[in-house]
Amino acid sequence: MTHNIYTHQHLQLKSIARLKQIYSESGCTTTVRDRRCKDSWISAIADYQAQHIQKIAPAAPDEQAIAQAELENFIAQQAEAVAPEDLTTVEINRHHHEVYAGKRLIAYISYDNSEFTIQPWVVMVCGEEKFRHAAISQCHRFIDWHHQDGTINPQPSADVPKVPFISEICFYEQEAFADGELVASISFDYESHEDLYWRVMINGQEIFRDTTAPRCHSYVKQQYQQGMLPVQQEALEQGEFSSLHPVSCPVSSTDNRTMAHIFNECQKYGFSTLDDGIYHNDLKLGQVGYTNGNWWVIQSCSGQPQYSHSVFDAVSSLLPVSELTDTEVDNCEQLLDMPFEQLTIEDWQRLKTYEPAPQLVAV
Repeated sequence: MTHNIYTHQHLQLKSIARLKQIYSESGCTTTVRDRRCKDSWISAIADYQAQHIQKIAPAAPDEQAIAQAELENFIAQQAEAVAPEDLTTVEINRHHHEVYAGKRLIAYISYDNSEFTIQPWVVMVCGEEKFRHAAISQCHRFIDWHHQDGTINPQPSADVPKVPFISEICFYEQEAFADGELVASISFDYESHEDLYWRVMINGQEIFRDTTAPRCHSYVKQQYQQGMLPVQQEALEQGEFSSLHPVSCPVSSTDNRTMAHIFNECQKYGFSTLDDGIYHNDLKLGQVGYTNGNWWVIQSCSGQPQYSHSVFDAVSSLLPVSELTDTEVDNCEQLLDMPFEQLTIEDWQRLKTYEPAPQLVAV
């Protein structure tokens, strides 16, 4: 038989008559010191409850509770197993950053140089703007939040290929390689009258255009990892440069497109391209080639191949020292007289290193 449990505050609200009734109903045997005093009845009942009421043992968990606990434990384990990878940021330059989860490029942050832009930092995913803010830290926070909830650039497959390697042919043209195969070309469009000067080309077709080369690079990398990049057809270009003799290459033959870049660069210095190398005034200067995404040059004086950043650096390194100053000065003097909008990126590079001779002033 069970009885109600009364707190001391609850008993204070009862009358003496009700306290006597509770005393009797609960089977209390504690002696009441003063039967006329209310506090005596309260103390007797409270002492009796403290001595005789036993704690109820917790009931054994039923099967439903056990199953619920197992389910919650399984969910916790799965959540830990599929927790998002830590993010790492690769700085391409101070205005362009790529954010990786493992080896997967999930987003990139680029700086918008447009006029009157109060939120210049932009989060891009596969060439599409997702977020914009005045501080780059907020862009990182946006990517982190949406990466954790899986709403930014989700990748269903765990097998993600490495991002393509970007090789610079010259200042205004690059190529993207994956496993040694050409997947896309990035070039500067001089005829564009808008800010979107850089374009991605595959099989001679433009598939993307943006303001900077790094944006195009990131677009190619993300599209390639997701398997959405068109397949580049392996075919040598045939046309106006097919009659040129290939410059010697120690590893592999040079295709017509690369040969065209070498030929154009040699023309600027009055060099001749023959079967066995590059000549000037019947003097062999060396060899230039492009192998596995890298430009190389062999100077006749050394006989050892050396890597170069571009075809411009490779060919210009063959220029005899005695002629270098005069040629460069003549070129730069002509460039200074040209309108700015007609100068190429290569022209600007030449002007950076040009120091005009001091002028004599009559006193």
